[in-house]
Amino acid sequence: MRLTNVARRGCRGLILAAAVACNGAPVGLEPASALPPAPIDGTGYSGGAVPIDAEVTLDVPTYDGSGQAVHPDVLAFATPWHGWEYWMAFTPYPYAEAALENPSLLVSHDGTHWTAPPGVANPLVPPATRGAYNSDPDLSYDAGHDRLVLLYRQVFAGFNVVYSRTSGDGTHWDPPRELFRRRNHGIISPTIASAAPGTAAVWYVDAGPFVCPQRTTRVMVQRALSPDAVAPRIAGRGWTTPEAAGLVQPGYSIWHVDVIWVAALHEYWAVYPAFREHTCETNDLFFARSTDGMHWTTYPIPFLARHAGQWSSASLYRSSLVYDAARDVIRIFLSGEGDGLRWHLGYVAYRRAEFLAWLQRGTPDPRVGGAGVLSQRDVFP
Repeated sequence: MRLTNVARRGCRGLILAAAVACNGAPVGLEPASALPPAPIDGTGYSGGAVPIDAEVTLDVPTYDGSGQAVHPDVLAFATPWHGWEYWMAFTPYPYAEAALENPSLLVSHDGTHWTAPPGVANPLVPPATRGAYNSDPDLSYDAGHDRLVLLYRQVFAGFNVVYSRTSGDGTHWDPPRELFRRRNHGIISPTIASAAPGTAAVWYVDAGPFVCPQRTTRVMVQRALSPDAVAPRIAGRGWTTPEAAGLVQPGYSIWHVDVIWVAALHEYWAVYPAFREHTCETNDLFFARSTDGMHWTTYPIPFLARHAGQWSSASLYRSSLVYDAARDVIRIFLSGEGDGLRWHLGYVAYRRAEFLAWLQRGTPDPRVGGAGVLSQRDVFP
């Protein structure tokens, strides 16, 4: 978005994704060969390094009827979990209306056509009251308990409060439990990932008390001390104290981050929108990798820019990573803002080797004008 409607009110982020092994088979965010393959582009082309065009949009049903959506978090299962291969948390956000930004749940067999799960009435999280608003859903799979975990953030009375809800079938959800509480805006876009059952960590953005242009951000991390930390009986119980996560994008302020554990490659991946420091104007998408979640390899240029598609011409926003290990393809579910404060979801896929090779070169395509912002078709000429 133009951060006038989000960064200046304190943000909107929250992310959580775990790729772990259950009974020896990869599940959650680590698809296996049984996972239905996604098309490589609209014509069915599957050779070379051609990605899906960033203008590919996803039409998703929203409880308010607007069809405008933001902040997706997608899980892909190798075999259907309670009848569905894909589960997604997101919120409506028509024309940047915060009162409607209530976490909702959708399912899909192919990652393209989405519907509400049978028995679920969206929004999954009811609207907040007394001047508060919800935001930033994050969906993960807890293999140790065979359950979904939803994180979301509520802004109320000068605080950012992160809640969790859990479900063993995607239909029946436990009551919310408070995980963390910070003064505005000390916790934005929490995202959770696990390298193995019982080893969860939560990354989030601390945006501090200031507004733009004085605002700066830093990425923090807290690690679970017990398998039950994601649904504590006492707020904040079972987590380490906050510490800097080492994820820095030089010259930029990181906004809503998503982190996953890629079991097949034994490393964490992060995708995040970021804006030029002290501007809070627009976001492009960046990618980073780490073996321990604390020391990150970043790249100096965005892999996807807001000008890539008409639907995201104003800004790219919180996105969600899925790794297709069978095809060695990076799949990204996007959200972005177009003209007139219209928000939509999209989808793009890259072959990992070509994607990383391009990022490692670190030089924007010289054919692109302006400040080196790349269009999607320029990423892989």
